Amino acid sequence: MVSEPGTKGVYCSANINLVGGVLRNTTKRWIPEFFTEHLATPLQMRDYHLDLMPDGEQYLGGGIYMRPRDALKLGQLYLSGGTWNGRRVVSKRWVEQSIAKHATMNEQQTYGYTWWRHELKVGERVFSEYEACGNGGQLVMVVPELDLVVMFTAGNYNHVALWRKFREELLPRFIMAAVRSGK
Repeated sequence: MVSEPGTKGVYCSANINLVGGVLRNTTKRWIPEFFTEHLATPLQMRDYHLDLMPDGEQYLGGGIYMRPRDALKLGQLYLSGGTWNGRRVVSKRWVEQSIAKHATMNEQQTYGYTWWRHELKVGERVFSEYEACGNGGQLVMVVPELDLVVMFTAGNYNHVALWRKFREELLPRFIMAAVRSGK
């Protein structure tokens, strides 16, 4: 073991994939069918692709391909507390629980249930931000205090040093600063 249990979180894609097995066994549904019915259809997503494992089940550790506008809908869904176009899609309680801190990865980063959490400084103010991100730099970033959802797309796989600049530099320096100043 690297550290005492409960003291330091370590991200592992296999964990969320195991949750997929729990979802499948609990709902008795094929996960892509469940995704389509409970998320894609209510959010009016289209032209998406879900990676499947050799057994035909969806791989939940990554590999969901969707249009940027549809990925933005996920952030907007969470920003609105789980509603889309006035319709409840995800329970407010689940939204609150999933974006809450459940693990500390390092001093700058905590983790909820599939949402990374950060504090971003703009001028003298610090804003809470949470995001869903893909290995290549596909980030859906939510800044509740500014009523802001931002999407970055990239294909810089396994180059976190490149795409973390989206969050650490571009988002606070240009986008959040412009939103704060009203420009």
